[in-house]
Amino acid sequence: MTFTADSFRVGARPILAAALLGVVVMVSRPAGAKPQSAPFELALGHAAQPAFYFLVAAPGTVNVRVDTTMAEPVSVTLYAGATSIHTVRGQGHLAFAVTATREHLASGHEWAVVVSGSAPDSRGSGRIEVDTPDVAGRDPHRLDAWLRDRPKVAFHLTWNDGTLSRPWSVWPAEMQAALRRAFDDAVAGRPSSAADPPPNAWQRQAGDDPDAIHTAFAPEVARSLYVTAVAHALAIEIERRVPWSIADLNGEELDALLASTSLFWWNLDQRGYEISEFDHGWAVPAAPQTAWAFLRREGLLRSSRIDTITALVGWARGLTHFAGPVSRSNFQDHWGYDGDMPVARALAGTRYDGDVFRSMPGYEQARHFTAGCQGTAGIFLSVLRAANVPVRVRSVSNDSTPHATVIFLSEDRALSHADDPYSLLAEGSPPSDLLIDLETYTRWLGPQSKDAGRYIGRQALALGLSRLPPIVRRTYDRDRQQGLAPAQGGVFTLFRSSYFMAELVEARLWERLDEARMADASGGTQASGGNLDLWFEAESSGPSVTGGTAEVQGLVDALLGTWRNQQQLQWRDARPGAELAIPFQVATDGTYRLSVRFTRAPNYAVVAIRLDEQPGVLDRVSLYAPQMVAADPLPLGEHALTAGLHRLRFTIIGAHALATPDYMVGIDAIRAERLR
Repeated sequence: MTFTADSFRVGARPILAAALLGVVVMVSRPAGAKPQSAPFELALGHAAQPAFYFLVAAPGTVNVRVDTTMAEPVSVTLYAGATSIHTVRGQGHLAFAVTATREHLASGHEWAVVVSGSAPDSRGSGRIEVDTPDVAGRDPHRLDAWLRDRPKVAFHLTWNDGTLSRPWSVWPAEMQAALRRAFDDAVAGRPSSAADPPPNAWQRQAGDDPDAIHTAFAPEVARSLYVTAVAHALAIEIERRVPWSIADLNGEELDALLASTSLFWWNLDQRGYEISEFDHGWAVPAAPQTAWAFLRREGLLRSSRIDTITALVGWARGLTHFAGPVSRSNFQDHWGYDGDMPVARALAGTRYDGDVFRSMPGYEQARHFTAGCQGTAGIFLSVLRAANVPVRVRSVSNDSTPHATVIFLSEDRALSHADDPYSLLAEGSPPSDLLIDLETYTRWLGPQSKDAGRYIGRQALALGLSRLPPIVRRTYDRDRQQGLAPAQGGVFTLFRSSYFMAELVEARLWERLDEARMADASGGTQASGGNLDLWFEAESSGPSVTGGTAEVQGLVDALLGTWRNQQQLQWRDARPGAELAIPFQVATDGTYRLSVRFTRAPNYAVVAIRLDEQPGVLDRVSLYAPQMVAADPLPLGEHALTAGLHRLRFTIIGAHALATPDYMVGIDAIRAERLR
């Protein structure tokens, strides 16, 4: 059996990880098929992931030939699973033969060739050819055949048994059979009978802090959790239940979805598998069926990975950071589990069951509590895994305190702090604005950053500095009332973790706040780019309805933000098909970015939105939330408006499956920002 790789190219690109020149390139061919070929690249670290694989089905001779025109030596390494078998170094034509023994195959039937240049700026082209023993045979199960035809995926489908991470081909027979059964269940949509969250098996030793949080799973429980997770991932891929494929992922990205270490690490002392704060967050992963059902129920599955990520970032703005210490008892009060935060319970919402914070506003209601940045990072990891979107949790320390950041590996995007989505400094900014590219992430928070701690949460702070959201303006009003100079005031306190005073002065922060106060007094706000930013209070706009009653409702501050003027327009006693029209007026022709600020609550409706008599702006917007919250502005897109009167029309079309069907609607304000 022969495999080839043509158009051997060597290049370089900046990446997050340390520079390591090398990439694996392989293509599989089932028995009896014709030779296949594929191009491959050499690049730095993050891009240096296996991309060319082949299957060694039985003992025999493996021949490797590499021809390159590069002016410098290259290294060629042959791997059996994760075990290095043989390495040669040279220029021009390199060839060697290795006898694949049963001992080699015990490390895995998925083999790889790695070609490494000797310098970061290596350039060149070449060709790889591999011959392997040819064995005819028929795979007994659909999944086995699929994996054998895709050794790249099988190479990264690894279970750590406490000694080694072993690829699928050398799993124990009973574990392979369990994967087939779990795959069949996932394809058929049969629910799992496993507890979610699973029981915590952490064994406390004499002298341990009794209130410290640890989570570990017994080996048989961890094995079942892992098999269920990867069976779901493979069913999603093979059944094409999302528009993207794992076939285009590199090795690090596949590991994030398919390696057991992406879920937990073996702990020898505990004789079990432990949730690691630094790799998994303070979070027990949800069962894949739970996370998948959540994505579908909330309408977060979109047409691409990046749009799905952005939608989840938007949903995460409704999370509530837990209050109090990081302690076993406090976590039990928030999530009712003796261990780390269960993602399943954070998604469903829980009621605080303690006494210390019971009097805090909103704590008497069920909320989507999260265990801070570490918990939110775990939510992104667990939920996006269910849609085959690879995520990496990475800790960055600030004054010796670790904080979680989130890297969306396949999309070149990251969060500068997992707390960013619900930061009040990012209020009013589109969720996509919270995502930074990996080049920026590396510069701010990467291993070579000289002051990474100052950049934790930098993006939310940058948005706050640019857009001056309500929290900044309210804080400035208090500073003025108390006669505080900028260096002693609350505004500086908001930004000082990431900005020096000189940087804020250079950004004209306090002058712009004064300008914003004057613009507010005249009915408009001067946006950061010099465009007029108009807010129209829904409750005072003269709305009209075709059913029910629209009236002003007074409100107090919410934990997740505030209502403008502490009131909203509430539309009640209506039924599906009824329409609410809210008029607003612009003074000049132009292109405007529109948004609407809703209230979300347990008994609020699902609505469709249109502008004037145009086709629908948004066909379906759910206003459901487990508790009443002042939501961030919902973007409605850019629209060409003529000077004069316009109307946003809201039609009730139903209710969320979890909502009390009162079909109520709450609207705080409409925003129109003139762009040009």
